[in-house]
Amino acid sequence: MGSAPAGAVWEKYMDPRQWSSWATQIVGVDYSEERITAGTFGRVEGPLWIHVDFEILDVDESEWMWTWSAWWKHRRVGLTLTHGVASRTDGSRTWLRICGSPALIIPYLPVAKLALMRLVRR
Repeated sequence: MGSAPAGAVWEKYMDPRQWSSWATQIVGVDYSEERITAGTFGRVEGPLWIHVDFEILDVDESEWMWTWSAWWKHRRVGLTLTHGVASRTDGSRTWLRICGSPALIIPYLPVAKLALMRLVRR
């Protein structure tokens, strides 16, 4: 939960050029669209030259939800993540559902929590 308005939080999700401003694990994004769109592909650059390919699976503007798959090693290792934004009287709340191997999810959870906390701040 944070004080940023839900609409502003949603727009930060929708613009991959903004991802590194709130997700410190993202150094850069290679994505051809200005706004995420279902059925498109891209690449996120992380620390230590780690590159993670991704596909946007679904975007639901009316529900402020979107789902993507991110993977390494030619889709052998990856996660599917669904993100959402909810409006609150005092700002907004984000949520995240992750599907994949617990060996990937468990170490990613604190990183994701920190990013989501930064996302909802003004």
